[in-house]
Amino acid sequence: MPVSLQADYTLIDGTLRRDVVVAVGSDGRIAGVDASLDGQAPVGVQRLPGKVLVPGFVNAHSHSFQRLLRGRTEHQAIGAGDDDFWSWRAAMYRAASSLDPAAVQAVAAFTFAEMVKAGFTHVAEFHYLHHQPDGTPYDDPLELTRRVLAGAEAAGIGATLLRVAYQRGGAGVPLTAEQRRFVDPSPEAYARALEDTEVLARPGDRRPVHVGIAAHSVRALDRTWLAALAELSAGRLVHAHVSEQPGEIAQCLAEHGVRPVQLLADLGLLTDRFTAVHATHLDPGEIRLLGDAAVTACICPTTERNLGDGLPMLRELRAAGAHLAVGTDSHARIDPFAELRALEDGERLRLGRRNVLLAGQGMGQGVAKTLFGVGSSGRAVGLPDGAIAVGQRADLVALSVDDPALDGVAEGPDGGHALGAALILGGGPRLVRDVWIGGEQVVSDGAHVRGDALRRDYREVAARLWS
Repeated sequence: MPVSLQADYTLIDGTLRRDVVVAVGSDGRIAGVDASLDGQAPVGVQRLPGKVLVPGFVNAHSHSFQRLLRGRTEHQAIGAGDDDFWSWRAAMYRAASSLDPAAVQAVAAFTFAEMVKAGFTHVAEFHYLHHQPDGTPYDDPLELTRRVLAGAEAAGIGATLLRVAYQRGGAGVPLTAEQRRFVDPSPEAYARALEDTEVLARPGDRRPVHVGIAAHSVRALDRTWLAALAELSAGRLVHAHVSEQPGEIAQCLAEHGVRPVQLLADLGLLTDRFTAVHATHLDPGEIRLLGDAAVTACICPTTERNLGDGLPMLRELRAAGAHLAVGTDSHARIDPFAELRALEDGERLRLGRRNVLLAGQGMGQGVAKTLFGVGSSGRAVGLPDGAIAVGQRADLVALSVDDPALDGVAEGPDGGHALGAALILGGGPRLVRDVWIGGEQVVSDGAHVRGDALRRDYREVAARLWS
């Protein structure tokens, strides 16, 4: 249904403007962006008092089933050594090996609904649960792919399904029992599965579905597999975990004599359709390679901090020509504000400076403009960058400014600039009151339209897993 919305403030080109009317057409796209007369809403316009309208956020990296791990790995067994990524991975494998198709769908639907409630309107699912736990294909080889996409449909979110290629436990390391359901038997089998998956794409829908390639990592794939993916990559989105752990880099040097980014570049995988997930431990040469290819670096700060991964070199990546996106990855938290402000906060800690990721001047405008822009970037998922402009998809989020944390912020001549910075640097999902995806309202007054049923199904899965 067409609708016209008027919030107190609307974010346009990185600036908050007062009393703008945003008209949404029957095709789910923005049909008009106009200033009202004297702040009065024309007849038929839905007023959003006390709210700020912003473009929807894009979650560029998700493993939906890992939502089951929240809170479950935050302890240490008596006598155990220091915890790190590798001890966390053991708990992840327990969850990955336990889920049947119905559970995969229930967990995906709830996780995606939590994203929508937090303000995400599109998600890239890095999908590597392909087969039964023992590695045997389902009667329908795309059973779990369909289940994940059904979860996205139930949650009302747009999705980019990245089919993951996974071959081995590491260089010279056999697969573990838990990894068998991740693996296609050959690059040729992977290519057939990818082509079958692409039949499910619906790029033009109100809630679009895109399909792309994911190389799990240089640890999980040898040179032959990576070269085969490079052959498939023309015209396709490609994502990969890149240099998340120092151990991964050491293994790559031992096997190939070069660091991971150099290996990917040598094989022809680095293009402007490539997304390097994490990109945490890079040397200057790798940063130049990523920048020269204009790749997207998808940073997942809440997961990277939860796992003790480290801080990426964001200022250097941007200066080199790379683009940024964010993802919630393992879903230790689902909060676009936390991910985005952690980009700036991490750089301040790393560099000992303030206002590092600037895109302009004056009263916080630069930081807010940069971070809102990163948050709505669509490059990694096959969409144009989100914006409130005619012709753009009506993926919109209404944030409440009626919160004690924002009291007094919007006062004075520079109040709009200060409000934008306060929202992105201090906001959270509690501020998200309404969400429209493709013009359809999916969250109203803070409640997801299907939230209760999706939550019930998820709780049943979690109880079975952890009982």
